[in-house]
Amino acid sequence: MPKISIMNGPDKGRSFEWNEEAISIGRAPDNAVHIKDKSVSRKHLKIVQRGEKYYVVDLSSKNGTFIDGIRIPSEKEYEVREGMPIAVGKTFLSIGKAYLDDLMAVLDSIDLFRELDEEGKGEVKDRPMTAKKNLDLIYKVSNELMQPLKLKEIMERILHHIFELLKRMDRGAFILIDPETAQPSEVTSVSKANKDDCKTAYSRTIVERVIRERAPVSILDTHEEKETNLSESIRVSGIRSIVCMPLISRSKLMGVIYMDSVNKPNAFRKEDLVLLRALSSPAAVAIENSLLNSKYREGMS
Repeated sequence: MPKISIMNGPDKGRSFEWNEEAISIGRAPDNAVHIKDKSVSRKHLKIVQRGEKYYVVDLSSKNGTFIDGIRIPSEKEYEVREGMPIAVGKTFLSIGKAYLDDLMAVLDSIDLFRELDEEGKGEVKDRPMTAKKNLDLIYKVSNELMQPLKLKEIMERILHHIFELLKRMDRGAFILIDPETAQPSEVTSVSKANKDDCKTAYSRTIVERVIRERAPVSILDTHEEKETNLSESIRVSGIRSIVCMPLISRSKLMGVIYMDSVNKPNAFRKEDLVLLRALSSPAAVAIENSLLNSKYREGMS
């Protein structure tokens, strides 16, 4: 008999078993799973079981339903695996086994993709307003992550959206790593000025450092940086500003996102780093899910 476990919030620790094809979840008392969290809609979602597979359907809820950090379309079935974190408002639940990784890391990435609205309170308490241009970028990236496109195409589109915000940046790249060797294995690059520049659109020294330390690197102006922190190629190519963020999903390093500007210092601000860091979490989850789905399809063929 399938079981739903609630992992945080007012109903933390509760679990529910059901023996019907579908189970409803929401804040209204007549739901099979009644959640007291005010960020949850009265009729938020339902979970459908068919054989050994489970499907989630968001019922046009106000704050949406997020699977592995990504918002799912309303009124459409979305297949989930046991143990996968399902965000319902600010409450996490899972089917079968519990999600064992850091829930707050997933919630932090989700919060940037929507303003959680508690009943009658508007924005979440103590949550600052987000600049309109940042919200526009969040909305665009969120939409891209939901598109049934090839992973490379999604990453290229995200880079173009980031360029719209960071207009002084010239080049960008998603660099995926081989899980066995921890070395770059696939690069999706975009260069605003020169398409031929895409193959070398990143500093290997910086990327290797981020992969090794699993921590972001940002340099406002390479001319003010110690020479020991820079490679000869950075100086020769005229790179002035660099941002590189690790892409981590469920404690696994999937790769990095890299941006730089040539001949232009101070190409980003502190708040831009906060936004890029937050965007890296759902992007990493989307990359991991895409790779898992590709392996699953290969195994079925």
